[in-house]
Formats: sequence, structure tokens, C-alpha cells
Amino acid sequence: MFIKMTFSLLLIDELLGYGNKISKHLKSIDTEGLQLDAAMAKFDAMLATALKASNRSKSSDFTSLLHEKDFRRDESYVAFRNLMEACMHRNNETVANAGDKICRIIRGHGWSLHAGGQKNQSAKMASLSEELNSEANQALIAAAGGTDWYAEMLNDNAAYEALAEEKSVIETQKADYDTDQVYKNLRLACEELFDTIEVLNRIAPNQKYEAITAFVNDCSQVYMTDARTRKTKNAKEEIEEQEA
Repeated sequence: MFIKMTFSLLLIDELLGYGNKISKHLKSIDTEGLQLDAAMAKFDAMLATALKASNRSKSSDFTSLLHEKDFRRDESYVAFRNLMEACMHRNNETVANAGDKICRIIRGHGWSLHAGGQKNQSAKMASLSEELNSEANQALIAAAGGTDWYAEMLNDNAAYEALAEEKSVIETQKADYDTDQVYKNLRLACEELFDTIEVLNRIAPNQKYEAITAFVNDCSQVYMTDARTRKTKNAKEEIEEQEA
């Protein structure tokens, strides 16, 4: 028999983690002949929808993260650009000439390209790096001692672009969700799956049903214990704040 899972104790991330753990376990065992296909399919569908709804609610987090990545690539671009400009004033003719040639290339793509919009900057950084990646220009950068600075600029730009792409993928997968209903559907699908297992086990007892029940009960105990501990801790902190 399943222990009573008090879903109201769980935060959304805990509910999703709980559901994901059960789903992975069921997919890892042989359920052939257990007549659980329909209940498992509904549960997995509700879990997938809940995960998408959760991702949508978190997509706004990308805004601040992208600002951080954009600031970092601005800094490394300016550092590389200024290094090349400084090299133009060196007494070493080879270094000065290398710095001058690289600065001419940078100006061709926009000396202050970092000050523009993010999409415009991405386009200009792509064209700039394409030109600077030539063997001849890499030799000039090396002569000016800027190889590591250039690599840092490329890495920081790539980090920004990767995050922007991730944000774009999530946003294209967006759908309008009634999140409260979505999470409720997941809870109900969970309970329906458990009820189905209990009924089937009464009709045709099977050790596999017992093993699934034991696994789910262990998960339920862990999640409820953590949730109750958190709730008690929060209540204690609230009392201490009121008494302070």
C-alpha cells in the first residue's frame, strides 16, 4: 500500500523532482504485463507539460543572465581592442605594425561595436572574428602578444551566444499554461497511477507492483521529510524575526 503523499507540502521544483524520479524508475524496469501503460503514459504526459510550464516561468531569468554575459564579452572585447591600440605605440616596430594592422581591421567592423544593440554586436563580432581568424592576422595578433586576450574575447562572446540560443529555444517552445492547473494535473496523474497499481495488485498480486510501491514510498518519505524540515525551519525563523 502506498503511504499518503502530502503534495501540498512540496514546492514546484520538489514536485517536479519527485515526479521525474518516479518516471525514470518506471522506465528503468520491466513493466511488461503489468497493464500500466495507460496510467504511465498519462503521468509522463502531465510531467512533460509541467516541466515545460516550469521552464517558461524561468525564461525571464535569462534576461539578467544575458546582461551579465553581454557585459563580460564587452569587457574582453575592449581589453583586446585597447591592447592592440597600445601596441601601436610600442618602440618595437614589429609589435607597433601588428597593432596598427589589427586596429585597422577592428575599425572596419566598428571600433565601438560593443556599445550597440546585442544583436548588432553579435553580427559584428562574428564578422570581426571571421577576419581575424585568418592565418596572417593570427600571426599579427601573436606578434603583438594578444593571443590569450583574443581567445578570451572569443570565449566570452561564445558564452553569450550559447545562452542567447538556449533562451531562444525555450521561448519557441512556449505555450500558454494555466500553471496551477498544470501542476494539479500532474498531482492527479500521480495519484491515479498509484491507485491503478494498488487496484491491479489486489486483483492479481505481483512482486513487481510491490517493488514499485516500495520505491515510491521511499521517495515520498524523503520528499515529505525534507519539506516538513523546511517548513519547521521557516516557521522558527519567522518567530525569531518577530521576537527580534
